[in-house]
Amino acid sequence: MLARLAAYVKKHRHCNVPTNFSADPQLGRWVAAQRHRRKIGALSEAQIRQLDDLGFVWSPSDDRWEAMFERLRTFKKKYGHCNVPTHWPKDPVLADWVQRQRLNRRKKRLSGARIRRLDEIGFVWAIYKDGQETRTCETRTPVEDEKLPVPQESCERLYCISSGSYVQYGGKGKMPVVLEEYVKKHCGELPPYIPLPERPVLFRLGEGWKKPWTVRWNGRGRLPQEILAYVCEHGTLPPYE
Repeated sequence: MLARLAAYVKKHRHCNVPTNFSADPQLGRWVAAQRHRRKIGALSEAQIRQLDDLGFVWSPSDDRWEAMFERLRTFKKKYGHCNVPTHWPKDPVLADWVQRQRLNRRKKRLSGARIRRLDEIGFVWAIYKDGQETRTCETRTPVEDEKLPVPQESCERLYCISSGSYVQYGGKGKMPVVLEEYVKKHCGELPPYIPLPERPVLFRLGEGWKKPWTVRWNGRGRLPQEILAYVCEHGTLPPYE
């Protein structure tokens, strides 16, 4: 079985054989069994070393978290902060992962070790200044191919100026002062943004933790304050219909 795993590694460049691997179901089951055998102390040190030499992943979920953490570190090195936009077409998987870390911490499903590691790189857990928690981060100039054009048509967006600071702008009329200052400071670059619905919607608030209520927005004009506060805290729009 070790030889079959080595052949798999040579072909696929990794050891993460799916449990339901159709080309070799026995190998998939065997790989899963080795993880269990190590947990119960049924693998010898020599067997563990042999598997380690092939790059064996003892906990696939840990491996995936580490890979996403490195992607976040790369993002921070490039942009100077960890606030990956919720709707970021360059890497939607990373955007979703960042939101999940915030959610997992709120639900007490994130380990203390992972919280500390994210803290060490300046991760912002609640991008909302409420008088108690104020976290800011320096923003660097994006590279040339990351430019976002100033909207020419009416297209309402929430631009993230900094941690916990959003400004709404639809591309027509005078640009808000804080957004104009950001653009000047960053050589014409617009900050990350959240696009707003282009139709009337009912935002749903409070679901899952208190009695829900809805807030109507007609698709034009300023967002209701409750919605803006939600975005500042969660980094995304609340559910809507």
